[in-house]
Amino acid sequence: MTDQNSRPNNSIRPEALQAELSIKSSTYYDDLSYLGIKADKDDNNKPYLTFEQAEQVRALRSYVIENGTRKGFVYEKIENESSIVQVENNSLEATEKSVETEITPTTEEDIYISETHPTEQVNLDNLFNNAQEIAARNIAMPHLLAVEIANNMSYEDLSPELQAKVNIARDAANPKKHQPKLIAQTLLKQLRSQRAS
Repeated sequence: MTDQNSRPNNSIRPEALQAELSIKSSTYYDDLSYLGIKADKDDNNKPYLTFEQAEQVRALRSYVIENGTRKGFVYEKIENESSIVQVENNSLEATEKSVETEITPTTEEDIYISETHPTEQVNLDNLFNNAQEIAARNIAMPHLLAVEIANNMSYEDLSPELQAKVNIARDAANPKKHQPKLIAQTLLKQLRSQRAS
């Protein structure tokens, strides 16, 4: 049984429609799901779409190319001609489906921000919170790195100027001429002698 005989006339295989529309199989099946279409199977258990179903997928793809999203798409068949019906401000606008297009179709998963509705489906609170987190990390990271590098440095890693400052601090904390222990003992003797008098 040939492929032509195993499926009805005016039907199309998924692979042929995907190639025609330049879409991936994941996009094709997402479109079917969005449209509520379940492909039939022929005698060889291979899926196919009817002409009407294929027209719905074609109309949806045209709508996505124009609007960047499936949202708002409604399919209506008018006197054997498919059309895209877009509802805006309570008015219907029917646009005849283009049979051929020179534009390479862009699938929804290739679009990060819609050109026509850039803030659609954007939660501004989450967006600003994420931006603040990134900014805080960018501000804090150099300081955190500097502290971590400093924690792992030794006296030998310092420049000669900084080594000189460390030497001054060490001498001030432990003077050679005036040892804190001797000074403390002297002060205590003076205090005790004043109390005794």
